[in-house]
Amino acid sequence: MDNTKNIKRGVSKILLIVGVVLMLFLLFQKSLTAFAEKFTPTSEPVEIQTPTIFVPGTNGTANRFNGLIKTLDSKADVLKVTVATDGTVSSKGKLTSSTEHPMIVIAFEDSSDKTLPVQGKWYQLALSYIQKKYSFETYNYLGHSNGGLVITSYLEEFQQPDDPKLAKLITLGTPYNDTSKKYNDAVTSFTQLKETSDLLNGYLNNLENIPDTIEMLNIAGEVDDTASDNTVPVQSVFSGRYIYQEQVADYQEILIQGENTSHSELVENQKVVQLLIEFFW
Repeated sequence: MDNTKNIKRGVSKILLIVGVVLMLFLLFQKSLTAFAEKFTPTSEPVEIQTPTIFVPGTNGTANRFNGLIKTLDSKADVLKVTVATDGTVSSKGKLTSSTEHPMIVIAFEDSSDKTLPVQGKWYQLALSYIQKKYSFETYNYLGHSNGGLVITSYLEEFQQPDDPKLAKLITLGTPYNDTSKKYNDAVTSFTQLKETSDLLNGYLNNLENIPDTIEMLNIAGEVDDTASDNTVPVQSVFSGRYIYQEQVADYQEILIQGENTSHSELVENQKVVQLLIEFFW
């Protein structure tokens, strides 16, 4: 009799243990499913309206345009993308389909002058990364300083058939003919260059690859009457005409004078902000 009771108790314990294990297993499976549903990206990119892409110049980070973006729209959705030197891409922030003017900042882990020849390729890697998350056919672009050279290099050498198309372009304080007085006269109006730099010659070799549908503003700043923004001569900035003027649908040059016209200040200059709003949006 005691043996029968002991057997029944043993069976009951085994059934209890099996039941507990089964329940824990089912709970674990449910947790895994919920985790997967939460963190597995959707197969379709989020469709967004035409974004504006900002690219800074030498040593600029993904935070370079914080002040400008706050001025444009303090509540805007912003995606900040950084490309490492090994080509890997990371991002912070997100965009939504309801955002009227989505903004994307693309920066490089090493944006020094020595990496300028590969920054156009890094930009293309960033575009490919963004397209896996967001769907858009065209975009606008603001490049400050060497950011204008990045888009030029990309358009001439690295643009891929499946990339979204550049619609409107603003380059700001971009040194198309380098920054040296060896190549640039202290003038704001000219019909020929003092001397063509190796940098400009490189872009002149492949300019036929630039799409003819782009509308462009090329903006220079002048501090006092120096014909320079204290870093880039106006003549160097407006040397961009030799690359773009005969290639794109529309090309305009604009000289910004007065307050806040030094090279770094141009990004948040009120005249520049107004031009950006009117031209892009």
